[in-house]
Amino acid sequence: VCDADCLINLHRHFGKDAIKALRDRGKKGGLKVPEGVIRDLIRGTDKLARFVREREERQYLEMGARQLPQLHTEIPRLERLYGETIRVGTQEHAGFWNSKAGRKAVDAQVIAVAKLLKGGVAVSDDGAVKLACALEGVPCIGWAEFARQLGLIKPKQLHLDLGRTA
Repeated sequence: VCDADCLINLHRHFGKDAIKALRDRGKKGGLKVPEGVIRDLIRGTDKLARFVREREERQYLEMGARQLPQLHTEIPRLERLYGETIRVGTQEHAGFWNSKAGRKAVDAQVIAVAKLLKGGVAVSDDGAVKLACALEGVPCIGWAEFARQLGLIKPKQLHLDLGRTA
């Protein structure tokens, strides 16, 4: 379950290869994008915006209250708990709304969809999302790890010349 920044970074770093990988993952049911993230991305003019705008793509990507009615209660609950601040032990951290988007942030949607889907994983590098995921028991990875899982990043092989000494 990707946030907008994840998809933007994938597109920025891998271009059409990212779109193809996202399309393939989406058609297999392994990629979901909350309605709020779709709305944010549609405003763009690049290939990523066109990708999420396509009707066929949206039918297997978009996750909202039609597909998960529990979102009506889960999103407000997450926003109440983590919107302003996030408490971890004795420390307080900035919540979802401490971003450029402010109260329009869709971080709670990403976490709620990941939490409600069987086997859901949030994909975000946002600190507030990572903290809230940890507190909610929702796995969370960054965009680079997701790129590796999509096959866009290949691990470098270490080549050792065992006959040489340093």
